[in-house]
Amino acid sequence: MKYLILFFLSLFNCMAFAQTLQPGFSKSEYLETIKANARVHYDLDKWDSLDKIPPSQQYDFIYRSPVVGFENMWDLWVAKNKSTAIIAVRGSVMTQASFLANLYAAMVPAQGMLELEKNKPFHYELADHPNAAVHVGWLIAMAHLAPDIENKIDSCYKKGIKQFILTGHSQGGGITFLLNAYLKHKQVKAGLPKDIVFKTYCSAGPKPGNLFFAYDYEKINYSGWAYNVVNAADWVPDVPFSIQTVNDFTSVNPFRNAKQAIKKMKFPNNLIVKHMYNKMDRPTRRAQKNFEKYLGRMTSKIVKKTLPDFQSPAYYKSNYYVRTGNIISLVPGPDYDQQFNNTPGNTNIWEHHLFGPYLYLTHQLPD
Repeated sequence: MKYLILFFLSLFNCMAFAQTLQPGFSKSEYLETIKANARVHYDLDKWDSLDKIPPSQQYDFIYRSPVVGFENMWDLWVAKNKSTAIIAVRGSVMTQASFLANLYAAMVPAQGMLELEKNKPFHYELADHPNAAVHVGWLIAMAHLAPDIENKIDSCYKKGIKQFILTGHSQGGGITFLLNAYLKHKQVKAGLPKDIVFKTYCSAGPKPGNLFFAYDYEKINYSGWAYNVVNAADWVPDVPFSIQTVNDFTSVNPFRNAKQAIKKMKFPNNLIVKHMYNKMDRPTRRAQKNFEKYLGRMTSKIVKKTLPDFQSPAYYKSNYYVRTGNIISLVPGPDYDQQFNNTPGNTNIWEHHLFGPYLYLTHQLPD
């Protein structure tokens, strides 16, 4: 009997050690990412002040990256049973460079090259569709972080860790969308081992790209391998500004080729409908050009002060940002309003965006 008990204890320990990530939203996994995301925003010697965000009992802190790009940084945590690692990407901090990553909100193609440093091009592929496009500021941030992250993934893999949870809160969520796409497409092209498993929890993540990027992202994370958890009272998931023009429609959409159909109409109906169509079409095109001008070309001049060797890329002619991936909506109820100020006149723009509200609402979810 004694040996039988020892056998089962040994079997249980082996099963715990080899515990595998499963598809689907896990409340306990997301709570672990909140703990990691909260700490990546603080200096190591200030973690004791995070009394409202309890420390992890399942993961050990292993590594903090250098600060690069737009004040970007990430932390590595490894499960105590050595089965899984968490890669936590820092979001916005209160510096001009950090917020510049958000403001630089023009779109660029989801496949291409960035020149961040002289003679050091960063080649990336985030989607298969030629019309997929993403936020250039967060792409630059991801590009600065990616080499170090890949090195640490390789180190973990050599130690037998083949499961990774990618996560980031706020701007960190926006960067993590692109990190997920970058790593998974690299894995498809044999740039990373096929047996690595990536699961993603963006938290309070903004809109990272256009509809074609969203389609591709949802395809590569099919069956529940990537989530964005959002507080319905939080404004950050609303951004960036989104403008849809007829060019953002799929090629078979009748509105995209409406001018050809209008030409075939009889006079004077063709003139009337053409006038109506132009009244709707031209304002969105002008708005898109203005957004590209101010959030693209003009902002890039400020970016070069922070990143002197950066060369501005060619922009994708769109600002059609959409919600991406599986969304877990944390919807506040009356009990939430007693804890946090959810009145329309509240001037604290961060009231519903910080980790406290997200932790509170996540605990309300069913297990």
